[in-house]
Amino acid sequence: MRCLAACGVFVMLVSSLATAAENLVGNPSAEELAAGGAPKGWGTYVGAGGLRLTRTEDEKHSGNAAACLELSKWHTPKDAKDMPENRSVSGAIILAENDGYRARGALACAPGANYVFTFWYKGTIPSAKVGVTGWPSEEADHTQRVTIPVSVALLRPSDQWQQCAGAFRIPEGVQRFAVMVAASGQESKGFRLGKLYVDDAQLVSKQFPDGQLRGVWWGFVKATERTEGVREIAESLDRLKAAGINSLFVWSSSLHIAALDRPELLKSEPQAAWDAYGEILQAATKRGMQVHAWFSPWIYKDASRGIELREHPQWAAVNADGKADEKGLCFIRPEVRKFELDLLGRLMERYPDLAGIHIEEPGFNWGADYCYCEYCERLCRQWFGIEIRKDPVAARPALQNLAAFMCSDFIARLRELVMAKHPGKWLSANGSCGRNPDWHIGRDWATWARRGYLDFYVPQVYTKSADVFRQRALETKNCLGDCDLVTGMAVSWSAIYPERQAPEVLRAQIDASRQLGAKGFVIFHRDHFQDEHFAAIRQACEIKP
Repeated sequence: MRCLAACGVFVMLVSSLATAAENLVGNPSAEELAAGGAPKGWGTYVGAGGLRLTRTEDEKHSGNAAACLELSKWHTPKDAKDMPENRSVSGAIILAENDGYRARGALACAPGANYVFTFWYKGTIPSAKVGVTGWPSEEADHTQRVTIPVSVALLRPSDQWQQCAGAFRIPEGVQRFAVMVAASGQESKGFRLGKLYVDDAQLVSKQFPDGQLRGVWWGFVKATERTEGVREIAESLDRLKAAGINSLFVWSSSLHIAALDRPELLKSEPQAAWDAYGEILQAATKRGMQVHAWFSPWIYKDASRGIELREHPQWAAVNADGKADEKGLCFIRPEVRKFELDLLGRLMERYPDLAGIHIEEPGFNWGADYCYCEYCERLCRQWFGIEIRKDPVAARPALQNLAAFMCSDFIARLRELVMAKHPGKWLSANGSCGRNPDWHIGRDWATWARRGYLDFYVPQVYTKSADVFRQRALETKNCLGDCDLVTGMAVSWSAIYPERQAPEVLRAQIDASRQLGAKGFVIFHRDHFQDEHFAAIRQACEIKP
């Protein structure tokens, strides 16, 4: 993880491309007209049959116009009989001035870069799909095309506008790419000619500040008054920046988030009165640092930092003895999951400069025997025919699968929320490391990673041994599929506190992360740092003092 020296060429390449906030689609609402009647900045792939791309004002999701791909004529192979079995059509709208064959007009990119896209669509054709095509150079032709995997289901256009969102990563050897909304099919298989409309297209590159994440978990500002708080933020960020840190994972309690909109809560959360979160974002942006909201939707909900159990005590998780948890929520309840999604949605709307949402230790607490609340009793009786309070041992498999399923439901819906409204933001989680032994408490990070719900996962590889760190991080990476690994390490943690990690071990763990191909690291946590730890990070990252 040689932060500046080894990444120099990559950083220069990335900086010459788009920034994370820039929409790469020129003329995203098809407002401007190019010669020939097509929207400026858009392209057409013509595969088979008669089709054309136009700008239309008859249908639009917003603004004054939309792009329209009209499929008007079937293709029939030469010397074949003109009948449904032989009729086909194939074409695509391209979100760049490209024809789908040659690289000319395609967008520049760097291997390993992450992109997300969204657009709205409707139409009279039965189906469409999104594809991403890559080329190895600007001069490459159709024989050198590469298909880039993209996480989008088949589109089913109708007379109502629908949103499509997806993500992809540029593979090695690709320097140009184009996103294509394709329409193709055979008449004999139910496809029909018609129109496909696309509007409000957005294509965003997601990047870490230097092409690599170097972060710390930070437990928020301690000062309650603005003047002192702004000074604390500046001093802390200056010191972190000097050590090579470029990303902050800032603790975000539900009580603080609620207090931003509710004056009656400011006595409990005085930092909300002077918008400490906004001050952190402003200070971080000034220093070229990213801020991720570090948030737990299910635990750490005691009244001192959580709004949920203050106002909804019935949401508490309940153990087999009938005792309600004072810090944890029953995440099986749909109203709980909706509350947490709405809370995070408001946070992202309020702070558009947030780099991402980072979910803390997903699921129920370690060792908890959850959940036996009245809602879970009714649900298990209805779904499984089980009386969970009468036979907790027999009920345990059902409860474990419920925890895994419902927490996965939350992560999937959070992913949908981010992609639909804030596609440029990262979604990540931290938790256990190794071979994923804790899905049964809802911490099913391996499944979320493989399904594409997470952009990166941060295993908490807290150990005093660099060799153990390397082994556990590698085991985690092997569980992640295409999801990126960002290693989590600690200056101190519950098992050794108040002892601190040896600086040379911290340096060795950062080096091990680089050797494993991790996208970066996050260190727990800022308040534990001593002078020697700042120096160790700076040395490991080859940052000159």
